[in-house]
Amino acid sequence: MLIARRHPVIRLVATLAVIATVAPALQTLHALQAQGVRARLGAWIEPVLLDTLRQDFQVAAPPAKVYDAALRAFAALDIPTGTTDGKAGIIGSDRFERSHVLVGSPMSRSFSCGEGATGEYANSFRVDIVVVVWVAPQGDGTKLGVATAASARDMSGEARSSKRCASTGTLEQKLFERITKLVTP
Repeated sequence: MLIARRHPVIRLVATLAVIATVAPALQTLHALQAQGVRARLGAWIEPVLLDTLRQDFQVAAPPAKVYDAALRAFAALDIPTGTTDGKAGIIGSDRFERSHVLVGSPMSRSFSCGEGATGEYANSFRVDIVVVVWVAPQGDGTKLGVATAASARDMSGEARSSKRCASTGTLEQKLFERITKLVTP
């Protein structure tokens, strides 16, 4: 280290070596931040980072076809389409509310929000939901990522805090199945 202090050329080479080592890590971090899809739901103080909840599936079809099928699957399952970014391959719903039933099944089939004396909160509370789909090329086909997040509110009249809901994976699976059906000839 003493030599590096006395010789500016060695110091320059050492600095460039450190930059060359750190730069790829910073680029990867930047790419990950660019994918950060966040949603605000009542039960959480901070926005929910949906990328961390993503379930990935493989679809044997080109990304453009899968993206179009995902848009049609949202409509078929009565999931409102909000923000979309065709270049990034992202389709997101705006936060929407449902009570009792989602995609033709009791709400508790899709989300677990806890339970009380009358049964599953998901079936009796109003549930705020966010759904996001990512479409990206992978090999011969497409990687399809699906994430959901939800928060439930008691609408019985008393002011109570929202309940955090965990996905059961059913909604993600139904979206995957519908998209696969739409791209399969």
